[in-house]
Amino acid sequence: MAFMKQITKSIIPALLFIFLITSSMYGQSIPNDRVVATQDEVLYYTYMWEGERYPDGRPKVSDDLLERLKNIKIEDAWQLMNEMGYRNQFESGWKMLHDDVPIVGRALTTVYKPKRPDIEDRLIKEGLAAGHVGAQNSWPIDMLQENDVYIADHFGKIAQGILIGDKLGNSIFARTGTGVVFDGSIRDIETLAELDGFNAFVRDWHPANRAENMLMGINVPARIGNATVMPGDVILAKRMGVVFIPPHLVEEVVITSEIVGLRDRFVHERVRAGVYTPGQVDARWTNAIEEDFLDWLINNHLDKLPIPIEEMQNYLQHRTW
Repeated sequence: MAFMKQITKSIIPALLFIFLITSSMYGQSIPNDRVVATQDEVLYYTYMWEGERYPDGRPKVSDDLLERLKNIKIEDAWQLMNEMGYRNQFESGWKMLHDDVPIVGRALTTVYKPKRPDIEDRLIKEGLAAGHVGAQNSWPIDMLQENDVYIADHFGKIAQGILIGDKLGNSIFARTGTGVVFDGSIRDIETLAELDGFNAFVRDWHPANRAENMLMGINVPARIGNATVMPGDVILAKRMGVVFIPPHLVEEVVITSEIVGLRDRFVHERVRAGVYTPGQVDARWTNAIEEDFLDWLINNHLDKLPIPIEEMQNYLQHRTW
């Protein structure tokens, strides 16, 4: 009997330990919300950003840079990223509510997949338990901040690929002041087009409601056509298409593009005045043209410089145009 008591005392702690480990593996370790990426996951994919972040981990590029980016041409932003090896950050072939209203802002990414009932049911139950409200396509809207852009990888779905209509579109605009980029479709375009400042870049329009799809991730890596998009990427969307700029490159893209814009303006003025031929300014500039450009800047356009003139001169010396 004493032997059995001793065995029992030895076995019970071991069984309790196994129970606790098993509970941790199959119960407590399951997050309440599998749809939203954790802060650590966002940090992993945006590790090159060293500036301010949102509580969810997304990089928060300054509002000043976003405002300046509105004046940058798609071609100039793309060219610099292409030179730096970021060759899959542009996508074209969009329909827009407005051809002349750019979208500039920080990406809140979402990924949708074709519906699979067993997975969708579980994700919805866990999402509602975690505090999400309403249908899945409204969950990201509740997370949007000012100057965010709702990005949706919706696998190009058109019929029943509607992610927003006028009600959700108004909610998005009220929160962000920007718009959406959907690899999918929207409805109620006549009403949405009346929102002054709102725009939508989508694959097409369709009247049918959303069906046969499910939200798999928020703040996760997304594919928009030929582009790879991370949470916190900065969106520059114009008639030419959409550029998805990694946050750690935004400042360089803006400054370089502003300088390119000034050089283009100089060229246009000088060619129209007959000072240079198109062939002279379309090739690598001579030292004389570079000096003329600096004089033109100093005498007439110091207020347009994105950086101090000394930094500008150093920048021009170290860059191959």
